[in-house]
Amino acid sequence: MNKRIRFITRVSLLLAIAIIFQFLGRFMGPHNNFIVGPVVNAVLLIATEITGILGGVIISVIAPLVSALTNKAPIAPVILAFSPFIIGGNIVYVLLYALIKKKNRIAGIIAGSVVKAGFLYASVKAFLWFMKVNEPVAITLTTLFSWPQLVTAIIGGAITFAVIPAIKKVIVD
Repeated sequence: MNKRIRFITRVSLLLAIAIIFQFLGRFMGPHNNFIVGPVVNAVLLIATEITGILGGVIISVIAPLVSALTNKAPIAPVILAFSPFIIGGNIVYVLLYALIKKKNRIAGIIAGSVVKAGFLYASVKAFLWFMKVNEPVAITLTTLFSWPQLVTAIIGGAITFAVIPAIKKVIVD
């Protein structure tokens, strides 16, 4: 199999995992972000590990857009408007992980997680200030894009750290 087909196949399979979990999260109740978030974050880092930065960035862009465009929750239009910041946070996560993992994979996970969470928190505060959304929506967004982002990014990194050795044993280049 040539490298391009291998890349497309791997990115597609990982993107499918992220999208399936995002879809299933709608049936998991109000705190589904603590299940879906770690899986999506793990997918981002696994894609970065096995396909390179480009694969991680592609999933960073497509997964949040698919989630926002298919979301039927009352807050969905606001999430769609906030999607560029979610994409940005994901790309920061992928880039920092990719740059730092060469020296220390755990440091890459921690740095990516902290900066992603900080970026999203600052972004949601600025977004809410500019958009002037009503208070219940503002509270929901602030809650979603504050400390839970740090927790889910670190858990996603831990999943990646745990599974990547097994994946690399069976992967064919």
